[in-house]
Amino acid sequence: MSKSAPMTLPPRQPTKGNAQTSVASIEAPVVFAPADPESTASGPTAATERTPLPPNVKALGGTIAVTVRMDQPTYERLKMYGVRTRQTNQDIVLNAIKATLDALDEVGRAGSPSQTGGKAG
Repeated sequence: MSKSAPMTLPPRQPTKGNAQTSVASIEAPVVFAPADPESTASGPTAATERTPLPPNVKALGGTIAVTVRMDQPTYERLKMYGVRTRQTNQDIVLNAIKATLDALDEVGRAGSPSQTGGKAG
């Protein structure tokens, strides 16, 4: 009986978290450089300076996914409200967050020193 060459196995599948993407991005990569403390001290504030979005966020139309964990009764209330108003959970939660942030901005502006003659509160 003749001996044949040993059989070669295909490469092992990568473990979770170590997989490589099979499709390369068609966009140019964005390089994020650390902020220079000297240039930011006298430069624009964080509110006016925007950091470019990573390519994967650009592909989603500039949106970022956020997960919210909630108890069962709150989830059921959310779903029932959505059925009654014919809105998605996304729309309800996003509108609620925007309304809350707008209200907090108003409270912050009302108590700022520029609005109260230099004295807070």
